[in-house]
Amino acid sequence: MVVADLSFISLKLVLAPLISVSKEDAHFLLMVKPQFEVGKESLGAGGVVREIALRKSAVTEVAKYAFSLGLGCLGVVASTLPGPAGNVEYFLWLKANAPALLEVDLDNAISEGPQ
Repeated sequence: MVVADLSFISLKLVLAPLISVSKEDAHFLLMVKPQFEVGKESLGAGGVVREIALRKSAVTEVAKYAFSLGLGCLGVVASTLPGPAGNVEYFLWLKANAPALLEVDLDNAISEGPQ
């Protein structure tokens, strides 16, 4: 299992290198931190991503990129603990040859997680 909880860098910059050093059947548990995926221009006060649409976009873009690299989504869930500044973060469970992230699953994770 590959676990990634990164700060100050997009997961899209490190995912391909992580795949290259992992076993073919590895599972990936990624913590998607929208504040490091959406770009500085989309951050609110204190670096917090407050808009649900931006959070959804951040998770979707990481999942789409992972899928382009051959990793599908086995699950998505919001972290029950917001980040120190109040950012809502999400776990993506990925594996090779799994299906793409379903929008309904992401919508459920967002609605069930902290607001």
